[in-house]
Amino acid sequence: MDKWEFDLGNPQEEKPRRVAKHNLKKRWILLGIVAVLAVAAVLVAVLWDPTAFDGLRRGIIYARAEKDESGCAQLYEYAGDKDNNFASLGGSLLTASSGQLSLLGENGAVRYHAGLKFNQAAIVANGDRAVVYDMGGKDLYALDSKGLVWQKTCDGQILSVQINEDGWAAVTLNKSGYKAVVEIYDGKGKLAFAFQSADRFVMTSAVAHNSKQMAAVTLGQADGAFVSSVVIYRLNSEERLAICDLPGSAVYDLGLVEENYCAIAEDGLYFVKQDGTLLDAYSFEGRFLRRCSLQGDGYAALLLGDYKSGSQGRLVTVDEKGQLIAQLEIDREVLSLSAAGRYVAVLYSDSLMIYDREWNVCAQLPDVSVAKQVLMRADGSAVLAGTTAASLYLP
Repeated sequence: MDKWEFDLGNPQEEKPRRVAKHNLKKRWILLGIVAVLAVAAVLVAVLWDPTAFDGLRRGIIYARAEKDESGCAQLYEYAGDKDNNFASLGGSLLTASSGQLSLLGENGAVRYHAGLKFNQAAIVANGDRAVVYDMGGKDLYALDSKGLVWQKTCDGQILSVQINEDGWAAVTLNKSGYKAVVEIYDGKGKLAFAFQSADRFVMTSAVAHNSKQMAAVTLGQADGAFVSSVVIYRLNSEERLAICDLPGSAVYDLGLVEENYCAIAEDGLYFVKQDGTLLDAYSFEGRFLRRCSLQGDGYAALLLGDYKSGSQGRLVTVDEKGQLIAQLEIDREVLSLSAAGRYVAVLYSDSLMIYDREWNVCAQLPDVSVAKQVLMRADGSAVLAGTTAASLYLP
């Protein structure tokens, strides 16, 4: 008799009874042991190689994607504008030019489209939120991976925009009567705070990850020389919380690495805590900043050049305190650099390389001559955008 069957006995003589019960218990014990060992194996693999879990996750999420032999899936098609800008929002691709913006889903469907009359379109993105704006114009479009969230026409010329993961936007404006104005909009497009500067120019601004404070880079004069400073305000108070003077030269942009503000300057990265304390700076040591991405988890990724042009350069990652994590000398032309999560994608003229923050190679894809820009995703996949179409590379 099979041990999974039951002997009911003789119902006229005795109550039904089960036999081989101890074998059934052993079977459940063995199954439990196997399950525990399987879970332990997965945990060991993930701890030993943190990218292993991302590979498993990609295999599940993109199980139905039709890939070619290189691991790329053709997902997006769009109009071939020369000034196209791109951003990856979750599983959607956002494209914007001076004439139009489109949000495309992974199935190729258009989730949002609008005609534009921009002087110069720009996109800033963080997570699955983005803002499309007209540099020097007045119009803003805020989107998530599903479509338009809010739209606004500003009372002033837009100088720069930054956005946090919750969709809060810091908009720096050239406005009549002021050297510059910063307006903070919440995730629904409601004005939450305004900072107006009458005596110092404002170069750029950013809103903190917690959406409770903002910082702006101002430019003034002291002892006959220009001085850049980071001024910090709580969003529930008009009184300045802190000011931090930067010892370096002109600041190009302002973002965040972890909880610290990161000022991207001509000669280095300057890190400022939310209480205004200046941390260490990472010096470019005379090299030229060519590309920079602050979207990695706890680090900034840079491309520094020995000269203003040419292929010789250095790839660098820096932590939230301004300390060097790792660097990689290169002698290849770089078309695009993008960081997300624990990965950094570098699009060379002849190949795509995906690194971790220590510049160890995680994946590589040869023959990408059609691609013009790479958009790294936190799960280890990357979007390769060309003139009229983009594909998703799944390592």
